[in-house]
Amino acid sequence: MKHLVYLLESVDERALQELPADRFTVIPPGQQPDNFAAVNAIVVRGKEEVDRALIDRCPQLSVIVRNGVGVNNIDVDYATQRGIQVLNVPGLNAATVAEHTMGLMLLLVRGMYRLINEVKAGNWDYRLHYTAPELRGLTLGIVGKGDIGQRVAASAGAMGMQIRYSSRQAGDRSAGYRELPELLTECDVVSLHVPLTDGTRGMIGPDALKLMKAGSYLINTARGELVNGPALLQALESGHLAGYASDLMVSGDADTVRQLVVHPNVLITPHAASLTELTFYELSERGLRHVADFFSGNTIEAQYRVNAV
Repeated sequence: MKHLVYLLESVDERALQELPADRFTVIPPGQQPDNFAAVNAIVVRGKEEVDRALIDRCPQLSVIVRNGVGVNNIDVDYATQRGIQVLNVPGLNAATVAEHTMGLMLLLVRGMYRLINEVKAGNWDYRLHYTAPELRGLTLGIVGKGDIGQRVAASAGAMGMQIRYSSRQAGDRSAGYRELPELLTECDVVSLHVPLTDGTRGMIGPDALKLMKAGSYLINTARGELVNGPALLQALESGHLAGYASDLMVSGDADTVRQLVVHPNVLITPHAASLTELTFYELSERGLRHVADFFSGNTIEAQYRVNAV
């Protein structure tokens, strides 16, 4: 019997070809199953929602795979109640997200995006008016010392930055550790690398932004909802925050979002840090291998199991 796999979002075609065609039928992104009751597996990335309503439409659903790390777009609690295994793919995007973080940091702090735009506009003489800090000698505060945070720390340290970090892990108090309020007051650049939870949602709000050094920079390649949009806009407009760079859409009402997107001191990329050719393939291949292994009864390592069913 073939298993029906419903792809809510795109996967790498090479990885898809590696899924055994004699064992699986795939519903591609943009199409809906003729019979939701026949769906055995759902594969999703970070945009589409696997909520209670979708789960209820698929009574034969056995496994949900997130081709990435965060599972805030999946109703894990309800899936667990239904006995559905939720799997993710942690770690594979760490290198590319860390690269993206450093790229945004260089563009923002050095003002390189302004240089590029001025040259494109024909203003070569903008160089005569250009001044900017270097990353070398600045203090970087890393919020969250997981795989990505550690890679960012290594890259930034190699460029001459002083590293501070805060961590939710109670036992992690090595050199450079600071409680979050102290880190915010001490650092020239703050980079966010924590998951979105009830405890981290809006963690960079009015009070946190006031603690940040005047003229400092904020980088966010984790989750847009970690930052309070209206408070961020106010900090930028007042000049207290020198700049904000993110790979996620900012949070807030429509007018706040519009103002932040077009703000001259804001850089936003369209959640593309993990979309390099290599990492997209690796995430797709591992996620689809989870599907194959699950229905084959092969052992799936604990690091990939989000819930216990």
